[in-house]
Amino acid sequence: MFFMSLDFLYLNEIKNLEKQAENYEDSGDIENARKTYEKIAILYEKASSAAKSPSSKELYAKKAEEYRRKAKPKKVVTEGGEETDYESIAESMMEKTDLTWDDIVGLDNVKDLLKRAVIMARAKPDKPVKLDPPRSVLLFGPPGTGKTLLASAASNSIHATFFNADISKILSKYVGDAPKTIDALFSLAREKAPSLIFFDEIDSMTISREEGQNVGTGLLQKLLIEMDGFKKSSDLVMIIAGTNRPWALDEAIVNRFDYRVYVPPPDFEGRKGIFKLELEKRGFEIEGNYDELAEKTEGYTGREISHICRKAVMLMIRRLNPQVDDNVKEIKIGKIKREELFQAIEETKPSVSKEMIKKYEEWNEGHGSS
Repeated sequence: MFFMSLDFLYLNEIKNLEKQAENYEDSGDIENARKTYEKIAILYEKASSAAKSPSSKELYAKKAEEYRRKAKPKKVVTEGGEETDYESIAESMMEKTDLTWDDIVGLDNVKDLLKRAVIMARAKPDKPVKLDPPRSVLLFGPPGTGKTLLASAASNSIHATFFNADISKILSKYVGDAPKTIDALFSLAREKAPSLIFFDEIDSMTISREEGQNVGTGLLQKLLIEMDGFKKSSDLVMIIAGTNRPWALDEAIVNRFDYRVYVPPPDFEGRKGIFKLELEKRGFEIEGNYDELAEKTEGYTGREISHICRKAVMLMIRRLNPQVDDNVKEIKIGKIKREELFQAIEETKPSVSKEMIKKYEEWNEGHGSS
């Protein structure tokens, strides 16, 4: 009895899809042709995995890359006559990061979860088990609590290509542009894998349809499709999203995240650590102690404490350098006085109320999954 190899079956299906793509191209249906090329690329990847010989594996892998390139969105002329290069937009979101976990003070529970998530996604088990590592994490909490920093450190920890998905670049005045930008972003992320895509303010993209303010169901649907698709892919692509308004998110997108993690304002030890990081580790000396600074800043975010430190430094410099003109070549640096630190705290009001913290905690109780 003759049995066809698995890679042969994939090649037979590819042949049919290539004819479909050619017909789409001939009829000018570029979008469906591109989607078909994406299917062909996936099948070549599967054929590469199934192939027995190293030469066949390499050949199929190269063909997969070729069709990935064909599947990339090209420049499209909008109704306004402007050209949109979606691939270039996606490339502009790539950032280099050297941030480490040690650069983030506090948030030990959140950091531990993210560390385990990236380790599971990257490492191989020492026994023949089928792991289902988390590929997506939603970080929610007040502005300035370190969501972007956490995503950046997670990406650097696995030496991944970091995509800081700029909402202003994704959203467009032209209908249909945003889904195409998302398409190009995920395509490039797969090509550059391992990759980590960070969507900050994801609520701007996926506002609940019940609110009647959604920027377009096409964008939401495209994001949902891509999130479903990359979870099934062998490419190491992870998503971390941040939001200050988790309750405004569409339930469909909330449910797509493997983990939904609350990132609160720093606790006492966290606040103390941020003061030390911003002052002591930068070489500044202070009067008083860090415990009293942490006590006086309960409810402040990490970003607000950083601002307090910069303001206190400026007050010290102003005191020691009363005469400032264009000829000054050197400024005096001294110990930051206690009253300068307290003045900086007094002039920086916390932006997050106790009522708002309660709202985050209630949403965490109902939707959190850390």
